[in-house]
Amino acid sequence: MLVRVFLAFQAIMLLMSVAPGDEPKQCLVTEGGLDDIEVAIEKAASCEKSMETFQACAFAASGDVQLGEAVIRKCESDFLNKLSGSEERTYHQKLKRCWQKYRRESGSLYRSFEAMCAAGVAQAYSRRFSKAGDRKRPDK
Repeated sequence: MLVRVFLAFQAIMLLMSVAPGDEPKQCLVTEGGLDDIEVAIEKAASCEKSMETFQACAFAASGDVQLGEAVIRKCESDFLNKLSGSEERTYHQKLKRCWQKYRRESGSLYRSFEAMCAAGVAQAYSRRFSKAGDRKRPDK
């Protein structure tokens, strides 16, 4: 039991940690609730902005699953059609690992951790493919 409390505390601190010099992001969706935050994530200008909204507005509860899935959809639009068959399988395996990371733990906080993990995987893929597209190709 004590180990669970310690792990939960560490996870909360990790979610709330901010790089030195950075101000904590505030949720810009002040009115409404979960559905309004999801709409803001979907309408974000980029995957990065959608993840920023998710991180700032996360509840650290099971409602974050819905928000995490919105981030995943937003980020996947950047790269999913560019993946080869094996890359897509690897991507989906990584997502599955996130969604099952705390499967033996009860409580909505763990569902939030899983959603944040999965959204982070999608964000990392989006970044990777965005950078690949930014490289200049030599003229033929």
